[in-house]
Amino acid sequence: MPDTEPELETPAPGKLGLWSSVTLGAIVVVLALIAADVALVGGMQSSASVRIRPAASIVKVSGADVQPVVYLSVTPGIKPGADGKLHDAFSVTDFYTHVGQPVTLVINNTDDVAHSITARSVGVNIVAKPGTHSYTLLVRKAGRFQWMCMMPCDPYSMSHDGYMRGYIVAS
Repeated sequence: MPDTEPELETPAPGKLGLWSSVTLGAIVVVLALIAADVALVGGMQSSASVRIRPAASIVKVSGADVQPVVYLSVTPGIKPGADGKLHDAFSVTDFYTHVGQPVTLVINNTDDVAHSITARSVGVNIVAKPGTHSYTLLVRKAGRFQWMCMMPCDPYSMSHDGYMRGYIVAS
């Protein structure tokens, strides 16, 4: 018995195999559907009927934005430090507000322990529990106040601005 391998059929030059034809046909159909969708949806929306609205009203305070709602996160081991290691950090560490006007902080704490935004000099002590929760930041006097996380966590983060420390500016 001779050792021979079965020969595979190769399509003749200029002809596609069955699977290649099916795949190419499917791609053409998908592209045609996408083009039709873009043409129909784009044609139904005139530039006059589409109004762009801001997600939140923004008020300027000494060159900084005051937003009624601030979305932020707390994440362990996310921000590189000067020591070459990754450290715990809030995604936003400077907050701007008007005296006596609340700002809602929507904090997604992805850590398995609580963290805080504490500025004792202005009576702020927000304890951010694990998960996503809303908190109210309310400052009753004008100024620039340092806050820090008072929950025992990453020592590097607790001692450096931009990690577990920052500022609250109220005007």
